[in-house]
Amino acid sequence: MKASINTLHHQDLDWLRELDFYKGEIAILTKRLEEVITANTHTEVTSQVEHFQNKFIVLKEVIETLGHDIKGRESAIERSAEKSPGHTNEHSVSVNSGLLSRMKNLATDISDSRFELNKFLSKAM
Repeated sequence: MKASINTLHHQDLDWLRELDFYKGEIAILTKRLEEVITANTHTEVTSQVEHFQNKFIVLKEVIETLGHDIKGRESAIERSAEKSPGHTNEHSVSVNSGLLSRMKNLATDISDSRFELNKFLSKAM
């Protein structure tokens, strides 16, 4: 599938904003975990907190990797725009469906983690 350089550029900017949002959301969820650990130090609670901390570390790594890959694609798009500046609205660039799939997977993983954390918090608090 092909898309215009402008379309892909705006998609990259949207994705980078989404990644920033997800970073902020993970920071908020991490803060909520800290509240739980200060209020409840039972072994089973601390093991669950550790589980979520590890999950959030993995999600942060995924966000960083995706951000790097999106910025790499953005650089390639900019080079394409420089080569043919009058044709940025033509459908001439191949779409990277792998990035789209990874962004969708990240959104699902964060949503699932948030749901699982809220379920845990309702029991632990």
